[in-house]
Amino acid sequence: MVIWALAKKEMRLLLRDRMAVIVLLGMPLVFILLWGLMLGENFGQKNADEKLRVYVVDLDQGDGLSPGVPWSKAVYDDLSGTAGIHVDYLSSYDEAERRIRKHKVAAVLVLRPGFSDRINKCSFLADGINPFHRDGVYLDKIDAALLKDPKQPGAAAIIDQVAQVSLLRVILPWMIGKAFERLSDQEFIQLLGEKVQLPLPNNLLVRAAFGGDDKVALKKMLDLASGSNEKEAREYRRKVGQGVQEALKEQFKKYDLTGKTWATLTRSTDEKPGESAAAAPEGMHWSDFGAQRYQQLVPSFTVMFPFFLAMVVGWVFVTERRQGTLKRLRFAPVSRAQILLGKLLPVFVLSMGLAAFLLLAGRFIFQMNWGPDAWPLWEQVAWLLPIVVATSFASMGLALLVAAVARSEIQVALFGALPVLVMALVSGCILPREMMTASAQALSWFTPHGWALAAYRELLGDDPHYIPDLWLVAQSCGVLMGFGVGFLGLAWCLLRLD
Repeated sequence: MVIWALAKKEMRLLLRDRMAVIVLLGMPLVFILLWGLMLGENFGQKNADEKLRVYVVDLDQGDGLSPGVPWSKAVYDDLSGTAGIHVDYLSSYDEAERRIRKHKVAAVLVLRPGFSDRINKCSFLADGINPFHRDGVYLDKIDAALLKDPKQPGAAAIIDQVAQVSLLRVILPWMIGKAFERLSDQEFIQLLGEKVQLPLPNNLLVRAAFGGDDKVALKKMLDLASGSNEKEAREYRRKVGQGVQEALKEQFKKYDLTGKTWATLTRSTDEKPGESAAAAPEGMHWSDFGAQRYQQLVPSFTVMFPFFLAMVVGWVFVTERRQGTLKRLRFAPVSRAQILLGKLLPVFVLSMGLAAFLLLAGRFIFQMNWGPDAWPLWEQVAWLLPIVVATSFASMGLALLVAAVARSEIQVALFGALPVLVMALVSGCILPREMMTASAQALSWFTPHGWALAAYRELLGDDPHYIPDLWLVAQSCGVLMGFGVGFLGLAWCLLRLD
């Protein structure tokens, strides 16, 4: 009853300032909306702002597979047909350099006038151009270039890899198709006839007819079959080449080795992922809040903001120290543990309420799933509840630790805001963990934010068929409870009620 009386008093004080409560609940929502706006180019256009923009300068003046159609068109079709890629043309090389200098774009792919001519000369033969190296394509060998902004190395590297993959998908099938066609050429069959040695039967007359050797070149057999008729000899060589092609086609029947594009080579009949989705209508709609960026932001801020309650608790303790309230409570018939529990219970409830509010907003505003569609609603809530409780317990422990060491409002701001912001940054609440270095990702596991974020992201998301790793969720909850116990134990040793 003593704990409940103290907790009810603290809750009344917290809820009496209605504007503070509104700000406490509304601020995370405002942050999510603002971050979503900044991360997307157009807030109401879901498809456009989620694609990686690849800028291209097309100066190609040659012919590709068809007369009048340059190879640059094949590169554009491959890029635009790739999911998550949006291709923009720039008018000139000077325009590309200007945008690079002004840091408006990270990289620009330039296809120079001789691009098609160089592609046509690419071949596996000794007299052809070999454009490949270990990591991709030599751009200078195919009369192309990639202009990069040195101030944006990360984004430029991503665009470089995208361009390399597209060029590989354009050039490699062309070279394979050309090489396969050469199997029926007269020159190749002539060379094959000279190199292939056929064994002769153990017959003296047959071997004597071929000079006494036990092997005979294929060319001699073809010449023998055609006699002195050159027309028939060419026809025999053509049939040999056709037979070689047919045998290889049967051996590799999953592929069309005569195809000179990636789709024909791989016999791909799938719809291009980059063209399958219809463009989103302009303007802001409720459905736009289901964009991928919000699936990242909602869990991040659901983790980060409950820990800011540390400052609220710190300010309460500083104020009560100044007013002498804590000193008077020491002479009351209540224990030290009852005082602390009475003050921290409202913070724990408020933290859970804030998390519940953001989770409801994530489900009904940002179209976020609480778990797989195969789970009933009660099961989704049952797995989310331990994460909310464990995260609130850890934030409550951190709040008491800040209250234990802070002696003024300035110290509350320093000891409360700065550690929370640093842990939010390190854990991936501000910058996604997958964009960090390996060492930074390892460091994120030393923060309660990192474990809470991992648990939330395992359950929350936009894929209704994803099966969460429940062991990771349970492990994260256990670690969060451990953080809470550690914070509370340290705070108990440092806290003074005078």
